[in-house]
Amino acid sequence: MVVLIAFIATVAMELWIPLVFAGLLAVLLRPFVGALEAIRIPTFVAAFFVVGGASLLFSGVAQLAQAPASRAIEDLPRAADRVADEVRGLKRTWSDRTSLSRTLEVIEDLQAEGTEAVPRVVIDAPGLEARLMAVGMNLAISAVAVVLLTFFFLVHGDTLFRRLIEVTPTLRDKKLVVEMVRAVQADASRYLLLITAINAGLACLVALIFLALGIPNALFWGLMAGVANYVPYVGPVVLAFALLLVGFGNPANEGWADALIPAVVYVAVNGIESNLITPTLLGRHFAINPLVILVWLMLWGWLWGVPGLLLGVPLLVCAKVIFLRVERLRSWAVLMGAHKADDVSNGRG
Repeated sequence: MVVLIAFIATVAMELWIPLVFAGLLAVLLRPFVGALEAIRIPTFVAAFFVVGGASLLFSGVAQLAQAPASRAIEDLPRAADRVADEVRGLKRTWSDRTSLSRTLEVIEDLQAEGTEAVPRVVIDAPGLEARLMAVGMNLAISAVAVVLLTFFFLVHGDTLFRRLIEVTPTLRDKKLVVEMVRAVQADASRYLLLITAINAGLACLVALIFLALGIPNALFWGLMAGVANYVPYVGPVVLAFALLLVGFGNPANEGWADALIPAVVYVAVNGIESNLITPTLLGRHFAINPLVILVWLMLWGWLWGVPGLLLGVPLLVCAKVIFLRVERLRSWAVLMGAHKADDVSNGRG
């Protein structure tokens, strides 16, 4: 069964990713639509304004980050070259002048001479700009699909839910489905709202600190800090290494201390957020064993790549909420939880 689900998820990846993104966005935006419905605005109009406002906000952030992102992408190859030069310099400075090291140097020189003598065939490949253009077009098409799906989820989701209740056979099952769907909506919405607010705050704080320190492309790296935080453990580690590369590749940084500043500042801010702010705001209810999170992220990263990493934890939270409401699956919630079984069985895990 698991293999079949993984096969379907992989084969229909281009279909499932927009659907899952749209479903999670609908859960995130549902409270705003509900607030407009409370003042007697029709659902269709409320969904239009909420989805339109969210789309404009996202487009504005993307537009602001476009120029810094382009500069950061252009700077990375130069940064990598400078890091490589530094590593070679350290190797020449600290390597022992033993017979083995001299032999290795001779071999490297011979290999270099041989490489120069052999004619090489260069195959024309699309440049970076063409590849980025293709990726941008695919992202634009997917974004349009996500926006439309989110709108229709918000407008017609309740109707679909009522039809689901109608076809559920027994009264006990109807009550269970209602409880489970409402719990997923409430808990997933709360989780997504809180984690989005936390990540937005982290992005703004990192960008402001980087601006104050004069670090290039501060806005872009602040935005990346917020996005990376949706992927616990993996995202911050990857971004910290990227900032190390940026620090050592910046020509304005003359020493190791200056080069380490971007990564050290980010790790410090992220450490405070992940160890103090997020646990306090999310509480024990959303606590999940870190090993379970890493294995889950590996699975969805393998199936869907970067989108799978971004969607993995919200899907895991939804799965835990469902497991807590279904008696036969509650043992899985105990396994996933970061606290003892009594807390989970009482609905606090």
